[in-house]
Amino acid sequence: MKYKNITLFILPFIISSLIIFLANDEELWKNFWIALKIPPQLPPFSDLDSISRALLSETEGLNPYFKNPYDLSQKPYSYTSIWLFFFDFFRLNDQFNFRVFNFLLIYFYIFIFIKLSLEINSKIFSFFLIISFFSTSNLILLERLNIEIIIFILVFIFSVMKNNYFKSPIYFLAIFLKLYPIFAIFTFIKNKKFFFLIFFLSLLALILIKDQIFLIMRNSVEYALIIVHGFPSIIKGISYYSIRNDLLINENNYLNFKILFIIIAIIYSSIFFFYNFRFGEKKLKEDFILEEKLFVSGAGIFIGKMLFFTNWDYGLVFLLLTIPYILRFNINFKYTYLFLLFLCMNSIYLESGDKYTIFYAFKAFIVHSFKILIFSYLCFYLSKIINNHLEIKF
Repeated sequence: MKYKNITLFILPFIISSLIIFLANDEELWKNFWIALKIPPQLPPFSDLDSISRALLSETEGLNPYFKNPYDLSQKPYSYTSIWLFFFDFFRLNDQFNFRVFNFLLIYFYIFIFIKLSLEINSKIFSFFLIISFFSTSNLILLERLNIEIIIFILVFIFSVMKNNYFKSPIYFLAIFLKLYPIFAIFTFIKNKKFFFLIFFLSLLALILIKDQIFLIMRNSVEYALIIVHGFPSIIKGISYYSIRNDLLINENNYLNFKILFIIIAIIYSSIFFFYNFRFGEKKLKEDFILEEKLFVSGAGIFIGKMLFFTNWDYGLVFLLLTIPYILRFNINFKYTYLFLLFLCMNSIYLESGDKYTIFYAFKAFIVHSFKILIFSYLCFYLSKIINNHLEIKF
């Protein structure tokens, strides 16, 4: 027990301290990440730093959603406005405060990795956590300190909490911070009335920030790369080849094809749901175990992001929450699932060369096919868990 406590609390402190130490010297920072084959960006923790830059624009009377001159790439702001309030309230534009915040985020992120390993108590899972921590997608997440880390921490917290009244505020905070945690709503399915109440309030929350959502979607860039996931990114990549070679999709009809592609993906995922879910009276499982709670959060978020967003592959970190359920219940192809996930988390090694060559298209086809296989696998088992814990009668 003493050894476990030391590992749980001391190891995150050591790693966090090391990363913060490196961040205070730009030359050390660059050399460290280059040695790990990760392309470094300056300033350190550049994704989180971009919020500070947007706040600077706002303090000068500008609307960063439209004009954001202090951003390193001159890109318009593309997060919810609560981040600007948060950075302003805690004065995170101050370098010392910002570094303390950096330290806390990394500390709790690593703490969760170790906590998961101790709670699940599976050698396979612990081993996979270690290799996934050193995957290129996770190292990029740490180097950029993207807000995915914050959302992952919040999702883990409300997934493991038992009291709905305590975890619902954390759930709504996560929604206001990043929108897509709404797809983790299935953690509330054990109490049907509360679940539908949370569902209604979640939709209301999105309506309240609908103007921000519109601006975020407008300012977001759709990347068509191997190191991203999401059906919008796939159709974007297809459109590039089509436009370049004067095929079916062009700039005038791209949006129509994108909507059609997403609708087909929604229908595809719905087939899994209606295959496994039974309406009417049925016998439900009494216990909603930890592995199931983690699974419905991780799988729900990945499925939602695949359907509607273009996401960098460091967002695959949420799939770590699905592994304990898959391992415990000896699901077919579990090792195949782990293998595909590991390959996808290191897909940056394939991100090279001319993007309009057949070879690049072949690499992209393979990796995105793996991600669609993972998507299908999760749709199937998510619907099975929902069926075991939610009864809908007409």
